[in-house]
Amino acid sequence: MFAGRMAGGGTRSQIFGSRTYGSGYPNVAGRGVAGRGFPFYFWPLAWPLAIGAGAGIGGAAYLHSTDEYGLPSNNSRPGGSLMTATFSSNSGNTTFRVVSDNSTVASLIEDINANCTSYISGNHSTSPSPFPDSSSVDAPKPEQVVQYYRASSIALALEGYNNTATYADEGTLDSPLPNGVDSLLMDCMNQTIGLAAPLLDGANLCFVPSMGTMFLVWLLLRVGSVF
Repeated sequence: MFAGRMAGGGTRSQIFGSRTYGSGYPNVAGRGVAGRGFPFYFWPLAWPLAIGAGAGIGGAAYLHSTDEYGLPSNNSRPGGSLMTATFSSNSGNTTFRVVSDNSTVASLIEDINANCTSYISGNHSTSPSPFPDSSSVDAPKPEQVVQYYRASSIALALEGYNNTATYADEGTLDSPLPNGVDSLLMDCMNQTIGLAAPLLDGANLCFVPSMGTMFLVWLLLRVGSVF
């Protein structure tokens, strides 16, 4: 399915994207992920059609790449099916969600709990939770994302945030963050994800000959060959 697409070449310094789905791809501009390569080997998130305020409307079509990458429960993606983790501030009404593949979320839970413990309340994730394939009140939504990373394969979402640019014309300015957001926790999580998100060797660039290559990457992740 992905034959001929480039894989690899992404480095730690290129991991940060923006609030736009499709960001975080080295030297690639524009929103959406359809037909793109895999600079970090990991597949991008695929928001289910029923998730989000603009679900099903024409302007949101670029968000829903489940025909390419499968539903969140698709465990053939490198790192396993999509999962979430929740972290709430100990100094206010601020809750963040991390969304990515199972291996990445499990790894980041450890890193965030270790690095940001001074800012996190006792009510936080200790293991990944499945991301739903269909509509769910509690699921993170694309309009809540404050940062994408690693070719849009990781998202940091803020509960209660509504970025109307997500469903507007491309190039629309992002909505400001709500008042009272715990910026210390957000900065700690943002930097921790950027520094600790699992990467494969970014020095090698290759073409994906078949699904077999992507399955091999998934196997490497399963046995812990990430750093």
